[in-house]
Order: sequence, then structure tokens, then C-alpha cells
Amino acid sequence: MNRISWNRIKIPVKEICLDVVLPSGQSFRWKKHGQEWISVLNELIIILRQEEDYILYRTVTSQTKAELTAPMDIENVVNDYFNTSIKLSKLYREFGARDRYFQTIAPLFGGIRILRQDPWETLCSFICSSNNSIKRITQMIENICLTFGTYVATYNGVAFYTFPRPSDLCTSSAVVQRLRELGFGYRAAYVYKTALQVHEWELLGHELLELRASSYQEVREFLLGFPGVGPKVADCVCLMAFDCHSSVPIDTHMWNIVQKRYAKGAKIRPSKSKALSKATYDDISSHLRELWGDYAGWAQSVLFISELRKTP
Repeated sequence: MNRISWNRIKIPVKEICLDVVLPSGQSFRWKKHGQEWISVLNELIIILRQEEDYILYRTVTSQTKAELTAPMDIENVVNDYFNTSIKLSKLYREFGARDRYFQTIAPLFGGIRILRQDPWETLCSFICSSNNSIKRITQMIENICLTFGTYVATYNGVAFYTFPRPSDLCTSSAVVQRLRELGFGYRAAYVYKTALQVHEWELLGHELLELRASSYQEVREFLLGFPGVGPKVADCVCLMAFDCHSSVPIDTHMWNIVQKRYAKGAKIRPSKSKALSKATYDDISSHLRELWGDYAGWAQSVLFISELRKTP
């Protein structure tokens, strides 16, 4: 095992608060151990700690990956993952100028930013999110990594694995039954069929990362072609993996907020129903994009977490 000493990136807690962002339902693989946050990125175990003005980071990996663990390489991985080129304080000021309600909650929920994640892992994870809780999704993702992923290294007595590639999840239809045994239920078939479609697309010389150069509408339409991907899942993946910063996912938490705070502007009537028609969903997303601008999805994440914290 190869362990690298601590390095640091200068980024204050007002620009990113790890304790709020990492367990908030964007990614489902971060584990908290004492003051450390631990996950696997780029086939490396990444360990983070937060100070007032810095993010400390280091890696643990097998000797075969030692050549990839130069401090500058890891710093680039961390900066890319956390979208550090985007200045959060500037966005908060712009959102507050556009939206009085955002202005009232922003001081209570600082440091919330959108992660820039691996497209395949994000797509698969959010297919699992349908009618599900963060706790249960986290367990499902843990199970799929342990069963189908590749061993990376062990840290603090815990073995860490990569997220399986599409080719790992479409070897045979028996994968569906194994996923069901791991707690995926009806989502097992969605994951298998999506893995098969993505793998076939990759065999033609494509990769999901190339879609980052496409428009929001193009990426969204592409994602809606996969089993188990509806508007909300597509918008989450657009926002958190494909640089579609204006994408505004509407789930039950956001639906509650919209009815209480934005019903008039979005031209909807308050309702006790948790179900959203496609037309209503699109109207709400469009209104919030107009209200918050090109980085509307970042504003949505702040409101989403504010509502999530109210839920028992």
C-alpha cells in the first residue's frame, strides 16, 4: 500500500463545506471517519480534511498506482471534482440579487457547491435514486462496488473498490438477479439494460465524457433514452456530471419549496399531491432557470439541502 502525506488546496469553507456537500445526495460513496472524508476517485482512495481556509488531501493506493499519486495530479483531480474554478461567493451574491428567498437562507447554508462527477457512476447512481432515500441508495452503491468493482486498497480496516464499469454489469442476464439480491429491486433491470446500452455505445468508439461538449437539451434527451431515466434523474445527471449548470431537478423536496415560495411565479396552484405532470415539471424548471440564471442548478442545490435538513 502506498500512502501520500497531506497536501492542501487553498479554498475557504465558505466556498465549500464538506460536511454539508458530501452527504447531501449528490454522491453516495463518501464515508466519514473522525475528521476525514474518504472515497474512491480515479481508482485512488482520496482522503479529505477541512480547515477554515484549506482542503487537506492525500491518497492511499496500491503500489501499481503509485505513479499516479504525484501531489499535482491529485490536486487536479480534487479541483476538477469540486468545480473549484467556479466561485461560489459570486454565485450566492447573484442568486440573492435575483431572489429574495434565496437571500434569506444563504447565510444558513454556505459552502454548497455542485460536484463534477464521473458520468457513468452518476447515471447509475441516480437510476437507483428513484423512490428511494439517501441512506438506502448509499447502501446499494456500496453493494454494487463490493460485488462488481475492482479492489483498490484498504484504509482504516475498510476495503475500497472502484465503481464497476458498464462492461462489468452486462456480462449476462444473471447480473439482474444478483442486483436484486443486493437490494436493487425493480431497478436491477434498469441498471443492467442501461449498462448494456452504454457498453454497446462505447464499443462504437464513444464515451459519456464527450457529451460534456453538448448542450443541456441534447444531453437531457440522450439520457432520457435509458431505462429508468425520467426528467428528474436526467436533470440530476446533467447537473452533476455533464456541466449543465442550468439544469434544475425537481423532486419532492423542491416541489414542496416551489409550492410554498414560488407558486405564483411558476404559475402553479398549491397541491397536496407529490406527483408532477411532465408539463408542470417543465414549467417549474423553466421558471427557476429564468429566475436564477445560467447556474440555476447551483441555487437549487442550496434550497434542496435547506429542505432536506427539515426532514426528520
